[in-house]
Amino acid sequence: MSFLNRIARTLTLFLVLMTAGAPAVRAQAAQTPQAPATTAAQDEYVPIDQLPESEKLPAAPFLIGAYVVVWGALLIYVLMLWRRLGRVEAELRQAQRMAGGR
Repeated sequence: MSFLNRIARTLTLFLVLMTAGAPAVRAQAAQTPQAPATTAAQDEYVPIDQLPESEKLPAAPFLIGAYVVVWGALLIYVLMLWRRLGRVEAELRQAQRMAGGR
């Protein structure tokens, strides 16, 4: 099995396992107690650096991680297509040589 095929299979397995675990995370999030209906941030404008840590959303690492996964998967896919296209072109050249170089 080639290196890229192993990477593609591993990535696919990882994505399937992550997708399978998503309902459990949602169920756990539904059971966590909710914050009070209004907070100081909802009553008026409060700059992000003045908010308490419990009200800051650490979404940037997740967003960056999602972009890394998507771009990585796209790069692996393009590399796999490039290698397959090279093989097809080599087979076509060989077939042309065998057919008399038409």
